[in-house]
Amino acid sequence: MLQNQYTTALTMWTVGYCIGQIPSNMILLHVSPRYWIPALETVWGLCTLLTYRVTNYKQLYALRFFVGLAESGMYPALHWILGSYYKPNELAKRASLLGTSAGLGALFSSILQAAAYTNLDGIHNIAGWRWLFIIDAVITLPVALLGLVFLPAVPGHSQEKPSFWLSQADLDLAKARMESVGRAPQKPLTWKRVLGYSKTWHFYLLPLMYKLTPLAPKMVWNNSIKYTAIMPFWLKDKGNPVQRGVAERNHLVMPITGIGIVTGWIAGWVSDGFLKGKRWPIMVAYNSIVLVTAIALAALPLWKSLSGHFALYYLSGAGTNVAGIYFAWINEICGTDAEKRALILAMSNDASFVLQSIVPNFVWKQTDYPKATKGLWYTAGLSIFLMFIIATIRYLQNRDRELAIRAANVEKIGAQTDNGAGYETYDDEEKK
Repeated sequence: MLQNQYTTALTMWTVGYCIGQIPSNMILLHVSPRYWIPALETVWGLCTLLTYRVTNYKQLYALRFFVGLAESGMYPALHWILGSYYKPNELAKRASLLGTSAGLGALFSSILQAAAYTNLDGIHNIAGWRWLFIIDAVITLPVALLGLVFLPAVPGHSQEKPSFWLSQADLDLAKARMESVGRAPQKPLTWKRVLGYSKTWHFYLLPLMYKLTPLAPKMVWNNSIKYTAIMPFWLKDKGNPVQRGVAERNHLVMPITGIGIVTGWIAGWVSDGFLKGKRWPIMVAYNSIVLVTAIALAALPLWKSLSGHFALYYLSGAGTNVAGIYFAWINEICGTDAEKRALILAMSNDASFVLQSIVPNFVWKQTDYPKATKGLWYTAGLSIFLMFIIATIRYLQNRDRELAIRAANVEKIGAQTDNGAGYETYDDEEKK
């Protein structure tokens, strides 16, 4: 395959992924997740299986598009489901576990792929790279069937139905729990309501916040490169005083993913526990790490301090899996409207991916590695701007909360007035 054809194959996946996210989450409002998500998983598995049979690049383009389309609905949908079950002191832990699953998958898949390619190449006259797609499908299709059994219904969903492990009483309890924290059940979605969403700050600032996240999650087959990917180029560069083999370089890079997973777990537990459901302090803390690390790497001479580079590269992994904190905050800010919550979650992930697919072509060029000065300063600038966006969102959230409290008090006083509470009637005056 030629380089241009490979790039087009990546692009086809991206196009499918970006097109499918918002429609998928809207479909989820009408079709139970128990059926919709396994359906997407099945399409993904079948298209992946068919990929092992491709004989030309046009077939690959078509299959990669549908793989991206099927995969698009998964991540925002799962965060919407989590937001339909868990309170503010519970949500970030679950969202962080979901977010770090991508990092864990990357660790295990790299090992699995290396083993499959090495041990299965040529078996039954099938090339090693084709076996990788067969294995992916063999793993995926049974998981899709398990989803039909174990994926829960969403409390208040139009197709809410109990299952053998989640009774109607359990669903009623979950619904009551969400009502206690102001998380609204579903209502019919109309274009008038969608137009109303577009007139709120949530519609613009929340997707922008996640879109600007320098460490937003990376998706499979996305060829954009962020600053956590500098280390492999630095290790294999001819200018490096210590030359290492491929296996050693791969092992040295792995701690970045591991650090990202551990810090993601820490972020979720601290946000739910010690911070009592606050999200913005975690975002500011990890974004500060990004800012300091990016500036330090840009300023440090490339080969002056090898140990310093190792420390900074590993530190860059901190915060790579805190996307769950962002999605938890979006779930809570939009909690009074289930449909708006579904839409904004999908828009946020979609906007982030569009940005990651375009910008790296200009600021993360491979010819700039291993120094990548332009990309590092881009990351630092993005971090500063993101701090401003986080502060603005926090201000607006607090303002809206105060306005809601005032409106509730006015309504309460109005109800008392209508009932005559605290006031004398004309009959009382006449009796006096």
